[in-house]
Amino acid sequence: MPLRLRPSSSVLSKCIISAIFIALLVVLAWSLENYWQHTLKPRLYLAAQTQANVLAQSQSAVIVETLEHNKPLELATSLRSVVQEMLIVEDPAIGTRYIRGLTLQFDYDLLGLAPGSLDFHEGDAQCVNCFLIELPLITSRGDLLGIANVAISDGYFRTLSNEMQSRLFAESGLTFGLLVAVWLVMMLMFHRLHAAKHLLEASDRAKTRFMANITHELRTPLNAILGYTQLYKDDPALMDNYRQGIDSIDRSADHLLSMINDILEFSRADEDSVTFHPSEVSLTGFLGTLVEMIRLRAQLQGLDFKVRFDEKLPAEIRVDEKRLRQILLNLLSNAVKFTPSGEVVFSVTQQKTRTQGHCRLHFSVTDSGIGIARNQLKDIFIPFQQLDNPITRAEGSGLGLSISQRLIALMGGKLRVSSRQDVGSRFWFELEFPCRRSTSSPTEHKFAATDTVTNDSNIRLPPKALLEELVQQAQRHDVLALRKLIQQLEQEACYQDFLADIAPFVSNYRFKLLAAKLVQYEQTP
Repeated sequence: MPLRLRPSSSVLSKCIISAIFIALLVVLAWSLENYWQHTLKPRLYLAAQTQANVLAQSQSAVIVETLEHNKPLELATSLRSVVQEMLIVEDPAIGTRYIRGLTLQFDYDLLGLAPGSLDFHEGDAQCVNCFLIELPLITSRGDLLGIANVAISDGYFRTLSNEMQSRLFAESGLTFGLLVAVWLVMMLMFHRLHAAKHLLEASDRAKTRFMANITHELRTPLNAILGYTQLYKDDPALMDNYRQGIDSIDRSADHLLSMINDILEFSRADEDSVTFHPSEVSLTGFLGTLVEMIRLRAQLQGLDFKVRFDEKLPAEIRVDEKRLRQILLNLLSNAVKFTPSGEVVFSVTQQKTRTQGHCRLHFSVTDSGIGIARNQLKDIFIPFQQLDNPITRAEGSGLGLSISQRLIALMGGKLRVSSRQDVGSRFWFELEFPCRRSTSSPTEHKFAATDTVTNDSNIRLPPKALLEELVQQAQRHDVLALRKLIQQLEQEACYQDFLADIAPFVSNYRFKLLAAKLVQYEQTP
């Protein structure tokens, strides 16, 4: 089944924004409650308790003064009158009596009175919510006459705390309101931005489809131009008189065709629309075809192309062959293009993996080319971004690495690069595939890896006349004629290996390499 990546909904983003604001509101409410319970309320309680102590001490002073300045016979009456006045006094601030209860106990030996004659227990001395204060009754001479237990109402504390709590939460409500307002504004802005994003994406998709259609249509006339330049090159008289112009047309058309192919692939390599079609692929044959394509190009440029493959690579992997070939061909082509002299090394090694029935392969392309400055490494992956050097000024679209990076990411890997200017570059990535283990010996793998992996002598070639016609059409870059000839060969089962060998060249419009490959077949004894 093909793997298709679908665009994610904005619901998750809205939920995340809402969750953040709800968390902020909860944290704010918790912090206010925590501040009230553990800071403000204890301070108010302490202030009310201090006030109650001061009031109790003032009342105890009145009791001591009454004991000192009244005659023993009048003491009980005077003391009761004073206590009654204390118990009936109300505080207008709280609307209730301050002193809710009073208990007096005396030392009758110092007073010279009968035991229990002055003891008082008035009001609610055990009030649950009151401040219970115990004070000694000490005369000016320092004599301890007794103990007074006073129950003072907590009305002052309750009134003050209710007012302070209401004011605190009322003023904090402004902060809550501002947060909710910002939340609503952000959700509205996000909704509008998301709608605008959809419009832009729809417009971008329309432009992409238009670009893909146009570039696809442009390839047909370009192939015709390239075909005629190949015909002109076969005419010695024309080449003697117009060699420079014909070569210029051929180079320009070939460069334009390469750019159009890159743009077409870039327009298709959108994350929302990329479709992978994995299938069982013979790794040996896949790598062999790839190596031969690049080896021909490297030989034409005078480079030394080396391959280093693990001896125990899997026999088959399940992958989208076209996409993997596109990635590797891009990296290898860049390595050859940006290496004026020296070597290009292509290596594939197997890494350890814990997934049963899977293989993790490490692909690496190293060259001794012009290299990339450290501060420019990030720029090479930007679409249409090219570094300033003679090679990129002459050719290229700046899309190859961007496409490769995107495809590798969609396949679960990451394209990495290390480079030194004027020394060379190395690109590598790792991917994990379902695979089937190889049953061949290490020697066979080693031979296959170092000797282009394919054996042309085992391939059944078409008749000589048809092979020559294929060479001519490849030299003319006539893709329509090539496809007709291939359709003829597809009717014969014996040519399937031959068709599989040249298919990558045709599908990637690598006509010069295809022509060189077919010429090599012609020369095969």
